[in-house]
Amino acid sequence: MIAEYWRGGLASALFLMGAPLTNARIALRARDTNHAREMISRHFARFIERCRVRVSLEGHFPEPGQGCILSHNETSFIDVAAYCMSMWPYAERAAAADLYKYIPGGRAACRKLAIELVPRGNRDGTDRLLDRMVEAVRRGERVVWGGEGRISGVDGVARFKVGASLIAIRAKAPVIPVVMHGGHHVMPLGSFRARPGEVRIRFCEPVSPEGYTEADARGFADHLQGISARTYQELAEKRPAKA
Repeated sequence: MIAEYWRGGLASALFLMGAPLTNARIALRARDTNHAREMISRHFARFIERCRVRVSLEGHFPEPGQGCILSHNETSFIDVAAYCMSMWPYAERAAAADLYKYIPGGRAACRKLAIELVPRGNRDGTDRLLDRMVEAVRRGERVVWGGEGRISGVDGVARFKVGASLIAIRAKAPVIPVVMHGGHHVMPLGSFRARPGEVRIRFCEPVSPEGYTEADARGFADHLQGISARTYQELAEKRPAKA
């Protein structure tokens, strides 16, 4: 157990200390968005490897030009890291919590990565961001928008916010629930203990917003949450007794 705390603490410290330098390299040296994403993926992959975690992907991957919204859950930072090292082949644009702007160089790096920061507490700013995401989806881009809007810290799927639902309804485009399982068991939120294990990422079948209006966004979000929760439970039932 002591070794697991040491491993997780060291991996976390090295990740945090390296983040400003990685951001600076992305901002100053990245030739384009793909190059920037290769750089950030390597930084997250080193963290995952130090924690002795495997990442596997499965399911229905959206093709380029298939305008859609990828709506995912997050139980721990391990989930965030696993997604950030593997999501890029399936998305052109993403949204992230604005707390990343507080990491030195974070805002400039996000611009290179085509990540837009959600301005919490700023309704007008969030509405403008939603409009930009709708236009991107209409152009055929695959957009990442977190379902829960935060790291939940629970062994399951927390309540979905309505952001992804509004984008889908306005753009008349499908939502692909992306369900992650394993992060809570490998390194729960608030702990530095890194147990060897696996994070499984499943891309579910597209869910159409047909029949929903903006007034029904809450109901559509609940529907997506239900799909994600059932998929999470399915993945949990297949999890080895010892990861």
